[in-house]
Amino acid sequence: MSRSIEITGKSLIYVFYLVSLAGLVSILAFIVFPLEDPGSVGLAVLLVVLTLAGVVGFWRRVTDREPEHLGTVEDLAYDPIAYPGQVAKHNWIKAVRRLPDWEESKDENEE
Repeated sequence: MSRSIEITGKSLIYVFYLVSLAGLVSILAFIVFPLEDPGSVGLAVLLVVLTLAGVVGFWRRVTDREPEHLGTVEDLAYDPIAYPGQVAKHNWIKAVRRLPDWEESKDENEE
């Protein structure tokens, strides 16, 4: 009988977030403070923003929130022609439109 420990990817992500946030907070507490000059104030603001972004990212990961617009027209990376089936359909529609007896009313339901 062998004993094994199984570590999932989700738990590794949680550990990564927690270690990163602990590191940022410790840097903020031990290195930046006391705020003596404009450089340390700027570094403190940067580290606070990074810490807040990490907390929000961790919260979104824990609550399993997905981006609302992923895979829609509002998504910056959305490209309906990137899928092979869509490319074939797009090319087929272009070819049909070039036919001499093609009418607009025939193809309206196909797009």
